[in-house]
Amino acid sequence: MAAGNPGEAVDQLLDLFRRDREWNDGAAKAQLMIIFEALKPQDPIVLSGRRRLSSMIFA
Repeated sequence: MAAGNPGEAVDQLLDLFRRDREWNDGAAKAQLMIIFEALKPQDPIVLSGRRRLSSMIFA
């Protein structure tokens, strides 16, 4: 997780997803889900990351 920084990892993975949703068979989205599940549901990183991912998916 980006050297122990989940917020940075989420930012990097969202950037990868934005540039190429299918990169490495959807690895960016899959890794995001792993991070989101590892953190508490109400963690600000999770809430922001899920909101940003949803806006990319449904844009």
